[in-house]
Amino acid sequence: MSSWQAWLAPAGGAALVALVELDVVQVGQFMLSRPLVLGPLLGLLFAAPLAGVALGLCLELLSLDDVPVGDSLPLNAPVATAAALLMAAGPRPLPLAAALAAGLVAGWAHQKLESLLRWRRRSLCLAAEERVRAGGAPAWGRLLGRALAEQAAMTFAVLLLCIFVAGPLLAALWFRSPRPLTSGLESGWRLAPWLGLGVAVYALRRRA
Repeated sequence: MSSWQAWLAPAGGAALVALVELDVVQVGQFMLSRPLVLGPLLGLLFAAPLAGVALGLCLELLSLDDVPVGDSLPLNAPVATAAALLMAAGPRPLPLAAALAAGLVAGWAHQKLESLLRWRRRSLCLAAEERVRAGGAPAWGRLLGRALAEQAAMTFAVLLLCIFVAGPLLAALWFRSPRPLTSGLESGWRLAPWLGLGVAVYALRRRA
């Protein structure tokens, strides 16, 4: 694979995830955006199936009980999964321990940006209401298309920043970081499945 292809392939993966992530905002609800599905899928695409399964399983368990209710918007698990996998399998690969931590930060950052984007979408609703008051019919197709395009563009931008900026920077810093820091992240990676299982057990007991 040439150098430009090594950079282009993750960008294509980011574009794919930006479309799949729309499943979260109820465009079909095909469940493709769930970490348990998205992780292995990206792992196969980037020749890292074990990493895809491991990251997908960990983030699926960790986010199992974190669902959007009303105005509550949880960490974006699909973005966290994709960011972690794309940084681990990108042109400047990150160790999985660092990729998981960086992916969680990316999911958190996306959640904050999405909160702002949802607030901005209120202007679209107000525009539709004004159109109805004036006796017209809102252009629902255009309004919906605009909202979805903004969501996909934001997801794509976050993932590109992870792949081309955060990933290479963190990969360079990893080998210069204090050993206690890297050891702590590696321990966190080993404990992540058990922590996820604890979250899953707690969620099931609460719903029982």
